[in-house]
Amino acid sequence: MNNFSYLIRQGIKSVWRNRFMSFAGFCVLTVSMLLVGLSGLIMIDCEIILQNVSEQNEISVYLNDDADIDAVGEEIKASSLTASVRYISPEDGLKQMVENYEEQKVLFDNLPYNPVPPTYMVTIKDLDRLKDASASFAQIDGVYKVNAPMDFAGFIRDLRTAFTIVGLVLIIALGTVSVIVIANTTRLSVFARRKEIAIMRVVGATNLFVKTPFFVEGMFIGLISGVASWGITKLIYERLYEMIYTNFREWTALGITNILPFSTVNWYLLGAYCVLGALLGAIGTVVSTGKYLKV
Repeated sequence: MNNFSYLIRQGIKSVWRNRFMSFAGFCVLTVSMLLVGLSGLIMIDCEIILQNVSEQNEISVYLNDDADIDAVGEEIKASSLTASVRYISPEDGLKQMVENYEEQKVLFDNLPYNPVPPTYMVTIKDLDRLKDASASFAQIDGVYKVNAPMDFAGFIRDLRTAFTIVGLVLIIALGTVSVIVIANTTRLSVFARRKEIAIMRVVGATNLFVKTPFFVEGMFIGLISGVASWGITKLIYERLYEMIYTNFREWTALGITNILPFSTVNWYLLGAYCVLGALLGAIGTVVSTGKYLKV
């Protein structure tokens, strides 16, 4: 137990003794985890935004003038693909059209008849099933046309895929860079203490006894980097959150709503940062000592 506490103290002391390289490792780890953390939060927010936008996406189901409106509505509601249904009468549809094109209101005043058909606005449960839903609704008796934004649905799917790929690449790249920097930091620390290590081996120190302080050093730098990354992430994200909800309320119309508040993930993120930092520091140390520590 005394030996273990001694090794822990030596590992922590070596952080200060090699403070220049320790600071370099700290900076790289902090920046790497900061970018990973912010990217993760932004990806979650983007998924929320995309989900909000997709939920607002609707299929327009136009009916014949002589269609049984109630029967068509019941059949649409009975579909397993339907999330919600909203009926728009020809009168309400014309009124909405006039409001949308108010500058051409005079054109609507001279219409010989109401050109707007009875319409059901249908929101489906799964955006990926948009094509299936459109084909299914088009087969209903009394429906003469279905209008579905297929291009928009494809754009949403492609956007989700792109965010996922970019996030994974970023996490892998930054994690790899962090491990390499920690490994090089440990390698230089080993080189600087080569005489001390040689003396320790002469008096009978085992490989584990020699390597443990370096392992503790890497984990300690990682833990400090984790706390620093959490603090910086909190400051940046809360500022962005405040800007969106205070100064850009009109963004709500674009689906930028229900963005994740930092308080929801506050302690989870701190724990993740500390674990990730300690893990990256430990991995970098293991890689370095396994390859370069020839004792």
